[in-house]
This record gives sequence, structure tokens and C-alpha cells, in this order.
Amino acid sequence: MSMPIPIPHDVPISGEQSPSPAPPKANTSSLPTKILSKILVGLIMIPVAVTALLFILMSLGFSFFFFALYWFLHRNYRRRHRRHESSDGLSFRCVKRLPQFKFSESITEHGSDCVVCIDGFRQGQWCRRLPGCGHLFHRKCVDVWLMKVATCPICRDRV
Repeated sequence: MSMPIPIPHDVPISGEQSPSPAPPKANTSSLPTKILSKILVGLIMIPVAVTALLFILMSLGFSFFFFALYWFLHRNYRRRHRRHESSDGLSFRCVKRLPQFKFSESITEHGSDCVVCIDGFRQGQWCRRLPGCGHLFHRKCVDVWLMKVATCPICRDRV
């Protein structure tokens, strides 16, 4: 048994479509409704604006913090590095002004080995004799030493 489908009586059965009824007009809002609507929109927008402002302030705060941290660490590194260079060793220019000569066999009065590299002196190698104590070293060996420590590697006299 099939159930009959009810057909409304006001709809024509032909293939023509009837014009659709117009949607009901919205009630024109009264003044108190408009004011309430504006207040609610304002109340919703205030937290959004405050959240955006806090996000911007936090971003600026983090940026400032990391910049200050970088500046502080870099400044201390430069200060420590400058202090290490200037107080412990001689400058490159000062080391280059020390007397140098080519080694020959007739000069061996302080031994035949460089105490920095523990290697013997050979004919024609560049050497330095320190002015205060007169100790003899390979030029490259003692130059590196004196730029780190401003004393003789043997007797520890200040150069």
C-alpha cells in the first residue's frame, strides 16, 4: 500500500512556477536596539584591540631583550679580548722591531736548541736574540710567544 502524497491546493499543477513570496521585511530596529548593538560591538572589539596591543608590546620587548643580550655579550667579549691582547703580550709592531739575524755556526754561545719548539738551529735560519737577557730563539717561535707573553721563555725577564 502506497501512501498518497499531499498536494497543496494553492500550487498550480502545471510546469509554471509561481512567483516566490517575498521574504518578510525585517523589523526596523528601534533606537535602544541600535545603541545596544553598538555597545556589544565595542565590548567585543576592546579585548581584540587589547590582545593585539599586548602582542605588539611583547614582540618589541623580546626584540629589545635579545638585542641587549647580544650587545652585552659582544661588548664583554671585545673588552676581554682587548685586555688579553694589550696586557699579556707585546704588539705585532713591537715584536717586529726586535733584533733579528741569520743563524751561523759561530754564534752558539747559549746552546744549539730553541726552547720554544725544541728544535736545533740550522745554518741560515732567521733568529732573534732578546735584548734584555740575550737568549736566542727561532724568529717565528719567539714572535708567537712574545705576542702571547711579554717575557723571555727561559728566564722570564720582561722584554
